[in-house]
Amino acid sequence: MESDTPQIIIDPRKFSGQVAVITGAAQGIGEVVSALFAEQGCTVILLDINKEKLEQAEKTLRSNGASVAHRICDITNEDLVRETIDEVVRTFNKIDILAHLAGIYPAKPLLNVTTAEYRRIFQVNMESCFFLTQAVLPHMQRRHYGRIINTASQTMVRPVRGLAVYAASKGAVAAFTRATATEVGPGITANFVSPTLISTPTTQAGEYQKVLFEKVVEEQCVKRVGLARDVAHAIMYIASPEAEFITGQMFDVGGGSFFH
Repeated sequence: MESDTPQIIIDPRKFSGQVAVITGAAQGIGEVVSALFAEQGCTVILLDINKEKLEQAEKTLRSNGASVAHRICDITNEDLVRETIDEVVRTFNKIDILAHLAGIYPAKPLLNVTTAEYRRIFQVNMESCFFLTQAVLPHMQRRHYGRIINTASQTMVRPVRGLAVYAASKGAVAAFTRATATEVGPGITANFVSPTLISTPTTQAGEYQKVLFEKVVEEQCVKRVGLARDVAHAIMYIASPEAEFITGQMFDVGGGSFFH
């Protein structure tokens, strides 16, 4: 029996004339988000630290007719972040959207986490939010328009063994984003997505991933694995002009996970 589920409509005019900066754009969710923005007419600036994958992602988008550029950027380097954002604004005149998707999620029992590992997780996941927001916000405030979108995690409310430090860093991202929303000014919003375990080449790798995904799906109302496109579609709404009255909010992308 054929499904009569309505088709998702992609409008190439949706983000026409807008400029979006996407972090973690070389692979995974960031790559899919970048492609969906580009498909809807946005000029997309891909940020990542992986030069080879970043150039390949740009090449793929460009072959599909996208308006795209890339910048290699270590988002834990405050000076480099500010220089990169300022250069993007000089080149493209503005930044309408910041979609911050870069992050790390090493799994390790709490007592085995070293101080250096703890600090690295917070540097990549939380300090980067601070650096990026401070860099883009003045440019958005001058134009009285902007969308700041960060990425948290459902581990904030559904703890997972081995991810204590990761969950803490994402809890900090959530609190920071909510507080940011109170300071951004007219025409600018700050929100965050909170995905469940999402299927990407990275998350699918590993000996125990199949069992982990099965457990996650079992606890969801929607009985399928979460995909990068699920996160991407949520971000498209948050980034849209019609979301102007929504700020400081968490967008749960978890398939209706049950909370125990």
